[in-house]
Amino acid sequence: MRSAHHSIRTFNNKKIAGSKKTSYPPEERFNPEFIKEVEQAQQEIQDGKGIKFKTVDDLFSYLKK
Repeated sequence: MRSAHHSIRTFNNKKIAGSKKTSYPPEERFNPEFIKEVEQAQQEIQDGKGIKFKTVDDLFSYLKK
């Protein structure tokens, strides 16, 4: 019989899909050019160069163009 405190998300002491632990690939696997593009985009947004939409519908209509 299972204990009331036993997690259903474990099987043979191993975590299965849906567990809350987040894992990331090692930093060496990321393309340095991609990292620069992301950092550039973040800086532009902080500088006020991002596009703001009043509604979600405005966003989707912009994306359809």
